[in-house]
Amino acid sequence: MRTTAIIGIMSLALALGGVVVGHLLLIPMLRGETALVDANLARALSQPLAMRCAEVVLAASVLLAAVARRWLPHRVGPTLALLAAGVAGIERLVLLPELHEAWARVDLVAMRPLARIEVAEQLTLIHQACMGAMIVLLTGIAALACLRPKA
Repeated sequence: MRTTAIIGIMSLALALGGVVVGHLLLIPMLRGETALVDANLARALSQPLAMRCAEVVLAASVLLAAVARRWLPHRVGPTLALLAAGVAGIERLVLLPELHEAWARVDLVAMRPLARIEVAEQLTLIHQACMGAMIVLLTGIAALACLRPKA
């Protein structure tokens, strides 16, 4: 029981940290630092970091889903963990490659072509919604881990 709790807590912390620190703090700060580099170069340099953060979140979510049944005392815990693993998988395997490809077709300095910028912004909105869903799911799992089972 203690081993699954340690693995569960560590994977929960790793997944939540990858989303919050990686995707919501570090990568936007890197993309916003255009004083020294071109905006297109800053976005291109942030792509591998975003992919690695997504891989860490995916691995931690899969590990969390594997131990959730034995670790969490509630029946909804494994469901939330599977949903988190599914969202992380879709994010890493489908959404991020499409998002980076869409932004690669845009010149951020000249802000052209406008149609491709609109598509890239829509994909960015979907990416941010996925990150919000991941935060809600992982916070729900953390709340379930804090609750004691009914005797």
